[in-house]
Amino acid sequence: MIRLRQPELLLFGLWFGLTHDPLGILRISLLCSLLHESGHIAAWIVFTGTLPMLELSPGGIGLCLGNARLSPCKEGILAAAGPAVNLIAAGMAYLWMLYSASYWGWFFLGTNLLVGGFNLLPVGPLDGKRIWNNFFGG
Repeated sequence: MIRLRQPELLLFGLWFGLTHDPLGILRISLLCSLLHESGHIAAWIVFTGTLPMLELSPGGIGLCLGNARLSPCKEGILAAAGPAVNLIAAGMAYLWMLYSASYWGWFFLGTNLLVGGFNLLPVGPLDGKRIWNNFFGG
């Protein structure tokens, strides 16, 4: 299930961005964010056997844990799954760039590193804080 907060603002921003993005930078950024969230979703499905609830807001996409009871280790792995997917995608893009260099490939690689790296910051609702708290008792 997907819960939308302020869907009008989100949809207007998405429409405006995609119609005024001649270089496709927003599309690649959204793809990297989608890959990031797919890592969390895959880990959630492995741990619970159910589909998670996603929350879309102007601030981004997030996985709602709700009343789920996961061990600290599993919750830490769940938090690390998104950045791990970004790192894997960046590695695959790098291997692709060794044979067929393009600006899009380098941008895809860099954006994956930025999305994954930013989410590893140990602040606020980001993955880094959840990883730190679950593995190191922060």
